[in-house]
Amino acid sequence: MSHNKQQLNHPILGKLVKEFRPKFSRKLSTFINITLVFIYFGFVFGVLPLFTVGLPQGGFSLIIVLGCLIVSGILAYRIINILKYRLFVYDRGLVYQSSDKTIVINFSDIVALWQYSARYYLYFVIPNGRATYEYIIKTKDSKITIIDEIVANDELGKYLNYELFKHLMSSLKFNYTLGKEVVFGEITISKKGIKVQNATLPWSDIKSIDISAGKLYISKKNSGWLDKNWYVTEVSTIYNLYIFIEMTHTILNSAIP
Repeated sequence: MSHNKQQLNHPILGKLVKEFRPKFSRKLSTFINITLVFIYFGFVFGVLPLFTVGLPQGGFSLIIVLGCLIVSGILAYRIINILKYRLFVYDRGLVYQSSDKTIVINFSDIVALWQYSARYYLYFVIPNGRATYEYIIKTKDSKITIIDEIVANDELGKYLNYELFKHLMSSLKFNYTLGKEVVFGEITISKKGIKVQNATLPWSDIKSIDISAGKLYISKKNSGWLDKNWYVTEVSTIYNLYIFIEMTHTILNSAIP
């Protein structure tokens, strides 16, 4: 699918809202750096010795040159394929296009969204402005799509979470009201409270639910400082994270769970 005038509208998903293109990500820079290393290695240990000793005596140098050319060519081809990635967000869904396939996802078909982000620091202290994002989408037919740092960013996450709220929130709230369990990955909520594995913490015993430094903290009332957190997990293990946060905070703030 090429980006042209016809791309502005999709026969199923509607009008184009936003296009995401590859950026200078850690993955792309890694491929570029490795490619440059092989080019440098081939020049220093292959081309220069070959000119020095000549072709008859430079058989080993020739092998090095050819090997580095082959590896560099493969890596360069991979870089070109990365630069072909596109993600188009439409009114009713998205199209994720790589060099060899195109994935069409209707927002109404999404049942789970895992999200991961990491920010990088200089000397582990000073923020350098770089961040990595990854979104894993599961649809009703159990197909999984991973949108990684090539095109993923914070803005895409806002689009995805907005559509999740719009399509899933009302049904999940309704199921909760009916007394059903609502699953968010390894955490389940119900009228009884929050359940993790075989342990359940009643709503009346929950002090707070917070996110900090990429982790989810569920703290318990009337506990000591050492055991104040009843449960801690990486946010990437929870799907539909912001729906979970919205629902649990609403329940905790209400008089009757």
